[in-house]
Amino acid sequence: MKLIQNQLIKTNVINLRKYKENTQAKKSLVLNILIKGFVVIFLAAMIIFPSASYEGATGGLLLWFHNVLPNLLPFIILSNLMIQLNITSKISSFFYPVLGRLFQVSKEGCYPIIIGFLSGIPMGAKSTADLVSEGKISRSEGNFLITMCNNASPMFIIGYIAISQLKLPRIKYALFVIIYSSAIISALLCRYLYHKVIRRNKEAYSIKDSSCLDRKKKGTSHFSFEILDHSIMNGFEVITKIGGYIILFSIIAQIVKEIGSDTNIFKIIFMGIVEITTGINQISMGLLNRKIKIVLVAVLTSFGGLSGIAQTKSVLGSTRLSIKYYIIVKLISIVITYLLASIYVNLIL
Repeated sequence: MKLIQNQLIKTNVINLRKYKENTQAKKSLVLNILIKGFVVIFLAAMIIFPSASYEGATGGLLLWFHNVLPNLLPFIILSNLMIQLNITSKISSFFYPVLGRLFQVSKEGCYPIIIGFLSGIPMGAKSTADLVSEGKISRSEGNFLITMCNNASPMFIIGYIAISQLKLPRIKYALFVIIYSSAIISALLCRYLYHKVIRRNKEAYSIKDSSCLDRKKKGTSHFSFEILDHSIMNGFEVITKIGGYIILFSIIAQIVKEIGSDTNIFKIIFMGIVEITTGINQISMGLLNRKIKIVLVAVLTSFGGLSGIAQTKSVLGSTRLSIKYYIIVKLISIVITYLLASIYVNLIL
């Protein structure tokens, strides 16, 4: 009797596995068709709107060349060097007593928080992915870190948004606190919920799991030009990918701008969802109420735009860090940012 029951259980498990595989295959097929359709529509839109395509590509290229390239490339090269030479361990050890206790991360996990909070998207994700690939932090910790420390840079929020676009220098620090607080709160909340789910399934959860320790690589403290060459080439590879995404999404945003009325609020928001720099510029130039502008800009910046998500995905490489989990946390961050920004503009400003 037990033999028959065991056989039935095995059969049900096999059938369930086949059903999941078939469902996954169907989803992949539908997604593949949708992506191909979008590529064809995108190409057609570029042909129909050649001037918008040119302006978008030019604007994206100039944004990358004048701002992203000089700001991010040195960070990427130096970050690569510090990870390869084990300098990050010493930096992380210095900040660990505060950051480790505050965010419940390992010593190595403190480094992406520092570099991400200083330089913004996608350096937070890039430094996290590098540490995961080196085996210095686990994938579970990496998923938490990319959601918390991969946001718009402080200089972008304070300089570009508050001072240059909104012309409201007095809100620069408040805007920074709102956006970064929402990122931290949403990341901690999602990690707590994920922790509860894991416990419910009676699986062990730890910041530094055995799979990380098994594949941990031996670093070196000795400098060599081979390491420097690798760091430079990796930096140019990453920055070129980022530039490509910025140009493509800038073209999409510019084409959207050409369609319909310039005062259409839904069109302006959609532009911001696609690429936040263009969307923030359009919101700032619009005739909206000042309080609405601040809330919209904060929400869009907290999300980071589809361009930011694509840049983040591009730097994750083969680490298997979850972009789905990242997007879910960003969506939760939008809600928290909206609440905090609404409270600020209505009760404090």
